[in-house]
Amino acid sequence: MLNPVKDRCTWSGGGNSGRLGVEYGHAQVEGTRPHPIEDYHVETIRPFGDGGRIGLFAIFDGHGGSEVAEYLQQNLFDIVLDHPSFSTDPKQAIRESYMAIDQRILDMGETSKVWRAGSTATTAFLLDKGRRLVVANVGDSRAVISRDGAAVDLSVDHEPQKPGERQMVESKGGEVSKQLMGDVYRVDRRLAMSRAFGDYNHKAHMTVEPDIWEDELTADDEFFIIASDGLWHVMNSQEAVDMARKQSNAKAAAKALGQAALDLKSHDDISVLVVGLGISEI
Repeated sequence: MLNPVKDRCTWSGGGNSGRLGVEYGHAQVEGTRPHPIEDYHVETIRPFGDGGRIGLFAIFDGHGGSEVAEYLQQNLFDIVLDHPSFSTDPKQAIRESYMAIDQRILDMGETSKVWRAGSTATTAFLLDKGRRLVVANVGDSRAVISRDGAAVDLSVDHEPQKPGERQMVESKGGEVSKQLMGDVYRVDRRLAMSRAFGDYNHKAHMTVEPDIWEDELTADDEFFIIASDGLWHVMNSQEAVDMARKQSNAKAAAKALGQAALDLKSHDDISVLVVGLGISEI
């Protein structure tokens, strides 16, 4: 039997960005399902623009294999930041880059079944010395911000039974249904989400169009959480914020949330990224 902490959990210390005034931590827990872990993440501050810096954070929850999630971890942010419109119109840059990245993945699926896996992508861009946040989401991972203790969802869970998502899938000739009593709704009896990167065999009935949230941050914005559905299947947004607020720092918050999901019998891989916010004086 697996020891829940020693054998299934990884707690990363994250770091402190200094100039951006944020600190972050990550937790990852291997699920009980019989396949290697398929979650990948990004947590980094890097130079950007004329002497500036940008915070980049993401959870990629793979399915049907880890290849697409790993590819996104290694390439997505570079491609988005290289888009000529990113500095002036990040939403346009994200949308166009997502479409281009997905096409690259689908092209690889033409020649290799390995590349017919898929992945969610919930990505956060911390801009303007930590004063502005842009979150883009494809799939059923979720981003939530704590605004003076209140949980505010920054992303939409792209679940096929939701009216708009069902209409999109069915308009493309796809089917939304449950396979078994108690099972979740699925696209074409396979996928539990209506938007994703990859999924070569089902992409005709899906999309990679992201939902994008953008806002200026204020002193009320304490931290944000990005997590795979391994957390959200057993905990709602407010419960996650409440638990994180009780911890001493972002690393401790990520660890507490990962452990709580494990204790609540989540069977999926669990990835949790917590980013504490602060406005730089520079």
